[in-house]
Amino acid sequence: MTTDDTRARQPTSPGLAEPAAGEWEPWAGPRPRGRMNRLAVAAFVLGLLGGVLGAVAGVVALHRIRRTGERGRGLAVAGLVLCGVWALALVLVLTGVVSRPDPAVGVRGLRAGDCFRVDDTPTGTRTAPEEVTTVPCTAPHDAELVDRLPAYVRHAGEAYPGTAALSAQAEAACRQQQRSYVLDPLSLPPDVRLRWYVPSRVEWPTYPQITCYLAAGSTPLTRQLRQDATVVRPEQLAYLMATRELDEARAVLAAQGPTAAPAELRAMVARTATANGRFWLALSAQAWPAQVKEPMEKLIAEAQEAAAYWRDAEKAADRDQTLRLVAQAEQRREPQTELAVRRALGLSTVQGEPAR
Repeated sequence: MTTDDTRARQPTSPGLAEPAAGEWEPWAGPRPRGRMNRLAVAAFVLGLLGGVLGAVAGVVALHRIRRTGERGRGLAVAGLVLCGVWALALVLVLTGVVSRPDPAVGVRGLRAGDCFRVDDTPTGTRTAPEEVTTVPCTAPHDAELVDRLPAYVRHAGEAYPGTAALSAQAEAACRQQQRSYVLDPLSLPPDVRLRWYVPSRVEWPTYPQITCYLAAGSTPLTRQLRQDATVVRPEQLAYLMATRELDEARAVLAAQGPTAAPAELRAMVARTATANGRFWLALSAQAWPAQVKEPMEKLIAEAQEAAAYWRDAEKAADRDQTLRLVAQAEQRREPQTELAVRRALGLSTVQGEPAR
């Protein structure tokens, strides 16, 4: 058998043309792989950098690789995965799943109801710190913003009045704001105090704002203290608005009445008598839930009984008779009745208890 006959009987690879006699065969193994797909490379690079173009390039590259047999499928898939990671990270940031305390510049970035921490603030300072950290109200915090108010009207070129004068102005304004922000004072923890920041000398020409906030005592706060129309239920709001004027009038009369001059005492009694009348009329006009009706009817009846004593107290001849009739009017109100109403409404029944 000749050499030519032996070569003629050697098998050839399927799909490959047999080299002609005398030609050099460049490989003896399988057919070489195709070229690298450039879009696959681009998809991987853009996936590292982030962006929509990486995903587009990856999809197109996979489609072409399936059609042409080019290399780069792994790079295209890696590019798509990287784009997905970038997209997921962006969604987490935008939706707040990835959250951490948000430092604000001073207190200007705060809104009513925001809870915040104050670090390294000198004790007794009246001017706002340069930076506070906002946190969820369920996390431990030092303070809760009530409102920001303009300081008294500043005339052009007026000199800075000083923190003491501004603080006196702030106290009156902030107490008025607290009255609307916390409609039920019984819900406040006993060691919480109303505080305020006044504009510094540097802020005075451009930002003369008073900042009112509720400050924690020795124990950090872990809930929101806000109790206004945006938070409480309609039936709770109706009761709190009806009783607020009477509660305030009774408190002033109890604190100042025994030592007040006759004319001042008469004015206090008249104010309380009027508030008592408005109180039971407002409660009578309201439609109450079933669980509230029974204690509420009893509370209305007690206020109506007290009305006669308040009217007599207004007409009393002297201080002793006035104070005696005031005491009889107060005795018409059973503390347990008011507690039953509050319990049925889901309001605080002891100091610092949160409403339900």
